Amino acid sequence: MTENPRVSIAMPSFQQAAFLEEAVRSVLDQPLAGVELLVMDPGSTDGSRELLLNLQQEYGARLALHFEADQGQSDAVNRAFELAHGRIFGWLNSDDRLRPDALEKIAAWLDSPQPRWVYGRAGMIDGDGKPHASFIVRYKNWRGSRFSRLKLLTENFIPQMAVFWNRAMWEQAGGLDNDRHLDMDYDLWLRFAKVSKPLVLEDVLADFRVHGAAKGSRQTGSQLDAAFATARKHSADLGWRGRITLLIHRLLSWRTRLLYLWLKP
Repeated sequence: MTENPRVSIAMPSFQQAAFLEEAVRSVLDQPLAGVELLVMDPGSTDGSRELLLNLQQEYGARLALHFEADQGQSDAVNRAFELAHGRIFGWLNSDDRLRPDALEKIAAWLDSPQPRWVYGRAGMIDGDGKPHASFIVRYKNWRGSRFSRLKLLTENFIPQMAVFWNRAMWEQAGGLDNDRHLDMDYDLWLRFAKVSKPLVLEDVLADFRVHGAAKGSRQTGSQLDAAFATARKHSADLGWRGRITLLIHRLLSWRTRLLYLWLKP
């Protein structure tokens, strides 16, 4: 293990050999010193394990591999952070990638005893890793340029792969809900928002990949339904303001369903 790692990135992975090496290298080739990557693979059969073991020979203890059964993606991320040694956390799925220098842009501010979190912008790439210009990306980056908890209750505009937080925030807000499988990130951001407002960066920190096997591509409708239920839970104590945010959330959800049918590659 790297001595006193500063940043710990959790990477849940299952049957993603096609994208896995790029994802791993995007984390461990960051110029910031003191980065560890914890890959949680519950039993891929597509060559992922062999690929990871080869990469571990190159990166050594900075790449921690755990091949154990889990209860889903949320459980895998929670287990990773139970094992993490760093003071700064992030979660990158194994089909996404960090941008170069992303961690240098967030580390200094998060290295604090106070609970903090930060998010930046994300780009979109296709299955071959080529940039994909998308209205969806531009819209999310515009919506996320200014933050409020009420605004977040109207829709999840925060790109999961471009969010980072410190250990103090994780311990105060709590980890992912293991019973959530589609909107666990949204629930986590809303709990973070109850603790403190995030630092919002204009920098593009990561890319999310759109491909046929991606959960978001296959289950957009179910994901939006889950997000609405989560917003309803978190707005329950807000009275009339909560009811208005839920109405807006419902309207934006139906708009998003239509847009994804037309615009997602």
